[in-house]
Amino acid sequence: MRIKKDFFIGTVLVLLPAIPSAARQSLALTLETTTSLNQLIEEALRSNPEILAAHKGVGAAQARIAQASALDDPELDFESWSIPFSQPTNVNQANTHMVNLRQRVPFPGKLRLRGEIASQEAKMAAAQSRAKEREVIALVKKSYYDLFMADRSLQILTDQLEIMKQILRTAEIRYAVGKAPQPDVLKAQVEQSELLNKLIVARQERATAEARLNMLLNRSIAAAWPSPPDFVPPQRDFEREMLSQLALQSRAELQEAGAGIAQAEGSRDLAVRNQRTPDFTLGLGYWFVPQGKFEHTYSAMVTLTIPFFWTKVKHDKEVEEAGAKIAKQEATYQAIRNMTLFEVKDALAKLEAAQRTVALYSGGLIPQSEQSFKAATAAYETGKIDFLSLLEAQRSLRDTKLGYYRAAVNLEQRSAEMERAIGRDLPPQ
Repeated sequence: MRIKKDFFIGTVLVLLPAIPSAARQSLALTLETTTSLNQLIEEALRSNPEILAAHKGVGAAQARIAQASALDDPELDFESWSIPFSQPTNVNQANTHMVNLRQRVPFPGKLRLRGEIASQEAKMAAAQSRAKEREVIALVKKSYYDLFMADRSLQILTDQLEIMKQILRTAEIRYAVGKAPQPDVLKAQVEQSELLNKLIVARQERATAEARLNMLLNRSIAAAWPSPPDFVPPQRDFEREMLSQLALQSRAELQEAGAGIAQAEGSRDLAVRNQRTPDFTLGLGYWFVPQGKFEHTYSAMVTLTIPFFWTKVKHDKEVEEAGAKIAKQEATYQAIRNMTLFEVKDALAKLEAAQRTVALYSGGLIPQSEQSFKAATAAYETGKIDFLSLLEAQRSLRDTKLGYYRAAVNLEQRSAEMERAIGRDLPPQ
């Protein structure tokens, strides 16, 4: 039995993976992880359908600038006058033939305002595109670390399952020779079943993370992913005021709202001009008069709109509508500004808490769990503790390792949330 006991303890120690620690990770491994994730982000920026759609929207908005500031199409018409009813198709009997060219011309300044309004719309589309990029980048990072966590869970649970199988065999042998009670066997069987169930959940979580990454990168939804490498979660020092200023400068949603205010102000200026100034139509025509004193003549024409009579109410309401839109856009900007500052503060609180949790695991919980398991192993060898106490120490060590990985992943995902809140990558330290 002593040989079986030593074999069991040796198996546990061999199957026990090394506990991650910043001191045990290499700089090359960290750079490999960063490069891999950066490559995924670059692929998403190139291939994600939502980003591509947003880019096309920018192109469409920019194309509208020239349209808005251009004149309407000119009109060309042909007329024949005084064709007798007795010969309705005989245009040679007409006493006058005309060719007229007309062009509608807005009052000076209106075309410029229309172009400026369209330009602000293009700025809004560009800001929407940048916001979509930041959203997708954050989702890629979160999904990548979800995949990492699912992989580490599978590895840890698989190792623990192998240990549990050896534990169960040892318990069955000791029970068979009368040195262990039957509940030890039953508890080992229950623990093994729970591990099998956790493995099923971990596989499902990995499949979900793979599918989400494939969706974000516009890959085949069934494409398989390798296991992401280990990484060292960085420890940073942040200043809320600095992050808040970065957010107010870089957040795309704020830039979009600012362009919306400028666009609404341009619309109001245009409405005021429509209310107060006329538009013109200029015309030039060639007349052929066979029966007249002069056969070849021309005509010139100027017409103008009159916005001062029964259409005045219409133009007054246009100005009123434009003023309401300005107020709406200003309120929208303030709401987004308030939400941005809240998101920065909230993300910072979560980020700092995640950093403390990682430090707690790597600096205290993991070494303590290692020492506890080693002490339990030695005590079991000398018969000072029972079988279940050793099992509990081993389980505690595994849970601590899982907890460390969860904390490290949580830290990276909170960093992604902070970058989404400030609208840019976190500044290097």
